[in-house]
Amino acid sequence: MDGQSLKPLLEDPDREWERPVVTTFGFRNHAIRTERWRYIQYSDGGEELYDHEVDPNEWSNLASLPRYSSLKSKLAQWLPVTNVKPAKKSSR
Repeated sequence: MDGQSLKPLLEDPDREWERPVVTTFGFRNHAIRTERWRYIQYSDGGEELYDHEVDPNEWSNLASLPRYSSLKSKLAQWLPVTNVKPAKKSSR
């Protein structure tokens, strides 16, 4: 699996960590989570952006607002480059 070891954080929970959390669900559906922001990019091109400082319940999707374009680009740099398509299920 791709990723960065969390062992240093387990050994020292107060250690500084500059990387966001990256989660994936299915093919090319990824979320980037920093302390303040969650940016989600879907395989169909859809996007979501939430500011957890003012919207912890993720009620207001900010992704379509032009003033957040540079933030989305900055967060998108963390998106995985390699995406693996799931294996087709056999039809028995």
